[in-house]
Amino acid sequence: MKQEDAAAYTEKCFNGEPAPCAVACPFQLDVRSFLEKAGKGRWNAAYKSFRSAVLFPAIVSVLCKSPCERDCLRTQTGDEPIAVRMIEDACVRLAKKKNPDRYAIPPKNERIAVVGAGIAGLSAALCLAQKNYPVTVFDKNSAWGGSLRKHPRFDEFNADIDLQFSATDTEFRFNTEILSLDELKGYDLIYIATGAGGDDFSLLTGWDPKLFTTARPKVFMGGALTGAQPADVIIQGQSLSKTAEVFLQTGKVSEALDGGEKTACRIDCTGAASSPRIASTGPDGYSEDEAKLEAARCLMCDCDMCMTACEMLNAFRKKPKKIAMEVYTDTKVTPPYSTHTITRQAYSCNMCGYCKTICPNDVDIGTLLQTSRASRAGSESNPEAFHDYWLREMDFSTNDATFFSPPAGSSEYIFYPGCQLGMHNPEYVYKSYDFLKSSFNAGLLISCCGAPAYWAGDTERQNANFEYMRSVLQEIENPKIVYACATCESIFKLFMPELPCVSLYELLAQSESISPARVFNSASVFDPCNARGNPEMELAVRELAGKSGAQLNELPEKNRCCGYGGHIRLANPALYDKITENRAGMGERPYIVYCVNCSEVFLTRGKECTHILDIAFDIPQKADVPRIDKKRENAIQVKRKLSKELIGMDIAEKVREWDSLELIMGDELSADIERKLIGLSEIKEAIWLAEKADDKFIDEKNGVCQCSMEKSSLTYWVQYNKAGDGVYEVYGAYFHRMRIGGET
Repeated sequence: MKQEDAAAYTEKCFNGEPAPCAVACPFQLDVRSFLEKAGKGRWNAAYKSFRSAVLFPAIVSVLCKSPCERDCLRTQTGDEPIAVRMIEDACVRLAKKKNPDRYAIPPKNERIAVVGAGIAGLSAALCLAQKNYPVTVFDKNSAWGGSLRKHPRFDEFNADIDLQFSATDTEFRFNTEILSLDELKGYDLIYIATGAGGDDFSLLTGWDPKLFTTARPKVFMGGALTGAQPADVIIQGQSLSKTAEVFLQTGKVSEALDGGEKTACRIDCTGAASSPRIASTGPDGYSEDEAKLEAARCLMCDCDMCMTACEMLNAFRKKPKKIAMEVYTDTKVTPPYSTHTITRQAYSCNMCGYCKTICPNDVDIGTLLQTSRASRAGSESNPEAFHDYWLREMDFSTNDATFFSPPAGSSEYIFYPGCQLGMHNPEYVYKSYDFLKSSFNAGLLISCCGAPAYWAGDTERQNANFEYMRSVLQEIENPKIVYACATCESIFKLFMPELPCVSLYELLAQSESISPARVFNSASVFDPCNARGNPEMELAVRELAGKSGAQLNELPEKNRCCGYGGHIRLANPALYDKITENRAGMGERPYIVYCVNCSEVFLTRGKECTHILDIAFDIPQKADVPRIDKKRENAIQVKRKLSKELIGMDIAEKVREWDSLELIMGDELSADIERKLIGLSEIKEAIWLAEKADDKFIDEKNGVCQCSMEKSSLTYWVQYNKAGDGVYEVYGAYFHRMRIGGET
């Protein structure tokens, strides 16, 4: 992965970009940061930020026309914009530490002459003097200030100028009128800022407003002499200092770089609470409390919609562009030296696409993190244990449990129930296929779409799975896939977009032969994340539920991941629990679901729910989630039954040597190993191997045995005792990612 590849995912993200007020500010003041400090009463820090941007805080706080207020997003709530200029004025009055910093910069040799001690000349002189250039300011008057001397608040301005120059060694030559630039031949650069109507030395005609250059080498010009307004001339002085520094160092003149064009952070604040502008009660402007309250009205408008709405992004609090950088850097450092700063977050993502839907610019963090997973797959930095269970389940579904029966006759329909539907309840597959076969003469393909491989970043396994799919579907001309699972449909659209498809629920809703049973009088449809962008499927489920007579109440949001997606359960159990709890609590009424994974998540959390197929076919509800081993048994049962009925083939039952073992364990332990995704078959196999090879530890105090079994990327441990012939009492079971060297 290249750095630009990772950065491309978040290049449109404007999190951290300047707020609209800052973009409008001619001084490029970070208004958001300034107001945050002011709102907390941190006047010294606020003053320092303000001074760094504007050079002369007391002057600018009075003269600035406040273009920032015109772009303030507070107006979206129907309120007046933040009174930024009044807060700036209060900040100047309230700050205690105003002395400018003196920077330890080596002195420069190039001498600079500034003609005119008005605010334009002073601005350029101050910027260059701060960089330790020897600057001399000439003015025909007896003091600095120029036209500002007529302002009623000049005493404050005068004190500000004196303060800001106190940390420099600038030389001022008053009562000195420059009649010819030949008088300044000993200077390396001259800046003419003689004010409105001042002497331009016949150079104004050739003046370049971008470069501040004139027709005479080494001579620059700006300020009111060129038509600039008071606040603008300060900005000219700042820009001129940058241009001048480049010129003095290189002899070349180029436009000063200011970081490029700024893109304002665009967010919708209409939902924010109203907050009217604070009125000033004193003759001098805001009091300290009033200024703090007014600053606190700022919405701090930075786009953090994804980080606020997504539990995963909220938990890690990393900005999207930082995530992109860490995705790149973690793939470039060879283990064990990589810090793997993004690893846990990369495997804590549900890959649900929600972040993209709420982002104004469609930034997709999920796909970015999926590329991180894919880049790690097969490498030393791949945490295989996070996906081991689901990948082995996928291998089971694509081998032991897979089944294909082509449609009879000319039908183009192929029912693709996926792997989980029959595992959860075989009746879902039987009744759905009976309907499709009788109505459309459909064929049947039972397998796994490859979502586990996609979520694990296992591109090799994923591609192999789709090669198998293609080889199977070649037998049918223009096959049309009937999906019962939104995840299957989304995966097929991603990797086999050429295949036409339709959801099972659309066909059921259109059929007059289906008479849905009422399960709930009132309920809410929970739309799975992968149904996003499929309004036909969402509408069909509601039509079926409506035909049952149930009153439907919409949830606050659609297409939020139930927590199952991305297989985060092992990578981040606490986050998984939080997400599943939040989804179960989205609505008070029972849920009608059309994703088996959603159904199992909610049943596990005690949320009353039913699958839409229970309603469509009047299938008795099951209150419990089938155990891991029961799911496998269900899958084999579906294959065996349909194979016999459709192609007349008996499927021999696979019996392993440890299958006959009987286990005894308490309900609490039974629930615990299920939460850990440990099947009874793994426990039986570990015990069988230990007993066969007599490879186990025995606690001499109580005779309890402990054995281990390495399988794929995991090492399983089981604590047990023999309770009879082929009967074992189990006291504990767990797994980890370490390998134990038996010989040592």
